[in-house]
Amino acid sequence: MTKTTSEISRRAVLKTGGAALAAATLATPALAKTRTVKIGIVSPETGPMAAFAEPTAFIVSQILNTMDHKISISGVDHPFEIIVKDTQSSPNRASEVALELIQRDEVDMILSYGGPETANPASDQCELNGVPSVSTAVPLEPWFFGRGGDPKVGFDWTFHHFFDGKTYADSMLSFINRLETNKVMGGLWPNDADGLALSQAFTDTFGGAGYDIVDPGRFDLPASSYSTQISTFKAAGAELAQCVVPPPAFTLFWDQCAQQGFQPKVMIASKSSEYPPSIKPLGDRARGVSVPIWFSRAYPFASSITGQTAPQIIDAYEAAAGRQWAATLGSTHAMLEAMIDALQRSADIDDPATVRDALAATRLDTLIGKVDFSSGSLPNASRMGVVMVQWDNAAEGSPYPLDMAVVDNSQAPEIPMDRAPFAIPYS
Repeated sequence: MTKTTSEISRRAVLKTGGAALAAATLATPALAKTRTVKIGIVSPETGPMAAFAEPTAFIVSQILNTMDHKISISGVDHPFEIIVKDTQSSPNRASEVALELIQRDEVDMILSYGGPETANPASDQCELNGVPSVSTAVPLEPWFFGRGGDPKVGFDWTFHHFFDGKTYADSMLSFINRLETNKVMGGLWPNDADGLALSQAFTDTFGGAGYDIVDPGRFDLPASSYSTQISTFKAAGAELAQCVVPPPAFTLFWDQCAQQGFQPKVMIASKSSEYPPSIKPLGDRARGVSVPIWFSRAYPFASSITGQTAPQIIDAYEAAAGRQWAATLGSTHAMLEAMIDALQRSADIDDPATVRDALAATRLDTLIGKVDFSSGSLPNASRMGVVMVQWDNAAEGSPYPLDMAVVDNSQAPEIPMDRAPFAIPYS
């Protein structure tokens, strides 16, 4: 049947109109769809490493409230959520909750902290599943080499901001060089990633500087007694000691030192004395205990999200929580700053690779200073400076009996010192 001119014209119009509509659809940017953007936090909320997590709830609440629970990406406001999951201070549990955040909660990024026991398994899950990740509160070497990292290859999805072993050791060396000692140091270093890394760092750095290192060897945690190590330190006449153990282990060790008459002039207690709950059981015997630290009231920086300075956020935390501030108040807050900044700069929130690339390009001034994942001594790492602090009587008017005073800033000269170093008083 022959088609009429009118039929042909009508079909042509419909056809060309459809093509024109399709062309218009392609040419006009589609309205971006909003969805909930999520950060997951793998956190030791309970167990022996719980001191790391004390400020987390406050930080999350403050950041979400400041951002009105929204995040702007490519000009579009998305609902924003931060999900915290407890590892119970267990490496196996850390791996499980990281996978749960990835598969069930479908988070866009993961933050982890609290020693290699938490950060390493969480980072490994992110690397395996192609999820951008940031970790902190673990020295760089235990995080990198403890995961089988190759400096020539690095990692694709996981990033880390903390100090490296050399920065850490140099800070302690500068501190103890300013005190009169016999240069004999005892090391309480367990058979784990931290213990292996620090035993090597001390042997290299302090041994090379003329110190005698008394190393009774690796041991497994938890331990019920440190009598063997203490006897070895006493026999060698050690006037200095350093340990890297969880808070309950340090409390037991320091109690047994008092019972057995071991009174070093210097006690550097890493992985424990950074946190007030670890110091509180010791009472006055905590005076003079020292540790390199990455945040204090003396820090002259401000949050890129809330605008708060270090004293302001510390005061806000203590008022809200009813307890003394901890160093992870700074590092956890700063890592969330870096992650939120990367999300906001990502080209496509639904493409994890663009989020990862934005994270890799981070150059951000945060509450604890600059975060730059190209600045570390190993791939995907941001180098953090540290200061040495000692616990001493708090300033007049403080509700807390003891506080941390900055006594050496050789590895972070921008941080002002509070006082000169002092030998532990035993009285």
